Amino acid sequence: MDQPVPPRDPRRDADTDGTADRPLLALVAEGETALRIEAADLLAEMGFEVLEAWNLPTAIRQVERQIGRRAAIRLVIADADLPDAEGRFALARALVRRWPDLPVIALSAGPAPAPGELPCGIDFARKPLSPALARTAWERLAR
Repeated sequence: MDQPVPPRDPRRDADTDGTADRPLLALVAEGETALRIEAADLLAEMGFEVLEAWNLPTAIRQVERQIGRRAAIRLVIADADLPDAEGRFALARALVRRWPDLPVIALSAGPAPAPGELPCGIDFARKPLSPALARTAWERLAR
């Protein structure tokens, strides 16, 4: 009897730049525990391997630890108002300064950022992370 073909995992498809075998690793940096767990679970359901951080210093250390590794962080979900951060969107600004090619989505339950408040290339969304946004991030990075 024919067996069904398992669905293809876009992270494992052959490519030319050697990234096919790299898992899609995401970091969720969120000060509120329940929201951090919810976002991490949602990203894991999409296929990401997920690390978590609860404040700005921990988030930066998580990214630093992964630099140069096979499973380097490929996406950061960054709370706009993390503990131990100086100002709104401090983590997003710090990440763009050090790793300008790292995709970052800044989330906030507060007001949307004013023009110029977020660095170019940083996406903004309202909390909590939505399934549609997680799916879009997965599809964009899995190519």
